[in-house]
Amino acid sequence: MVRKRISGTDRKALILNAARIVFSQAGFEAAKTQDIARAAKVSEALVYRHFPSKLSLYRAVLRQSIREQDENYRIMALASHDTAGIIKMLKTYFTLMTEPEHADIQGRFRLLLSSLSADGTYAALIYRRAQRMTDHTIKETLRNARAAGDLKPTQIESGNASMFVEHIGTMMSALCWRRSQAAPYSSEGPELVRQAVWFCCRGIGFTDEAIARHLDD
Repeated sequence: MVRKRISGTDRKALILNAARIVFSQAGFEAAKTQDIARAAKVSEALVYRHFPSKLSLYRAVLRQSIREQDENYRIMALASHDTAGIIKMLKTYFTLMTEPEHADIQGRFRLLLSSLSADGTYAALIYRRAQRMTDHTIKETLRNARAAGDLKPTQIESGNASMFVEHIGTMMSALCWRRSQAAPYSSEGPELVRQAVWFCCRGIGFTDEAIARHLDD
């Protein structure tokens, strides 16, 4: 049987994806290029043929992660800076985190969990950039919601609210990942998404009336 030859571009992509997993699990200092080569099923020499050093490979991983992060925010961008925009964004986010057809996006978030179980460097970089990208917009949107009477006074800071929502979605993604094992939820699909959105909106401080008004649009 003739084995299909993998192109240099495809092999480089395999190395890059393997490196991202190893870096997220072990951190930069502890990660070894031989482990990356083993994960990519190539020789260590081939890794160095595409990337001259472990640092250059790590930087390539970060560039890829930044591109994917930008794509995530494009998909989940606020349609409007008000209550309706927040709720629509949350529905999109929890759908992406729980529905099987979005496995690629879910994998990006699960890497954060892997990083946190190691030295946390990769997760810290992603989280800090996320906060810089979204903090101003989230603050403005919550101010607008409060001015409209949709948001009750709350002690939760906007940056923390965003992180709390992200943590819930990432953990839901991890629990829903293994479809052969029952996730510990009593509902699934749109109803699971609906309950997750309701839970987060209540925690952020939205009134029940505002949530009900926009959740089923």
